[in-house]
Amino acid sequence: MAAIVATVVSTAAAAQSASLEHFLEQWDGNGDAIVTGAEIRQGREQRFYAFDVDGNGYIDQQEYARFDKVREAGIARFSPEDQVNIRRVAKGLTREWNDADGDGRVSRAEFLDGGDTWLKALDKDGDGAVTLKDLGP
Repeated sequence: MAAIVATVVSTAAAAQSASLEHFLEQWDGNGDAIVTGAEIRQGREQRFYAFDVDGNGYIDQQEYARFDKVREAGIARFSPEDQVNIRRVAKGLTREWNDADGDGRVSRAEFLDGGDTWLKALDKDGDGAVTLKDLGP
C-alpha cells in the first residue's frame, strides 16, 4: 500500500513538474524558476509582435487562429495528462481571455493587460509570482 501511495504521489508530482517545466521554458526569462509579472509582460509583448503579422496593433481573428495553432502544436508534444495541465495554464493566452472589449480582435493594450489578470489567476499563494506551488492541483 505504501508503494502505491508513493507511486501516485510521485506521478502527480511528475505531471505537475512537466507542466511547470514547460511554463518555465516559455516564461522564466532569468532562469530562477520564478515567473514574475515583468517576465509575463515581456513574454506577452514578444508574442504580441510575433503574431500581429500585419503590424496594425491588433491580433485579429486570422492572426489569433495562427497563434492558437502554434500554441496547440507546442502542447501536443506532451502526454495527455500534461496537456490538460498546460491548457489550464495557457488559458490566459486565448482570445477569449484577452479580448476585453469583445470586438473579436485583441489590441496590444488588451494583450498586455491580460497578463496582469493571468498572473493573478495563476498565482495561488498571492506572492506576485508563479512557481511550482502555484501550478499544482
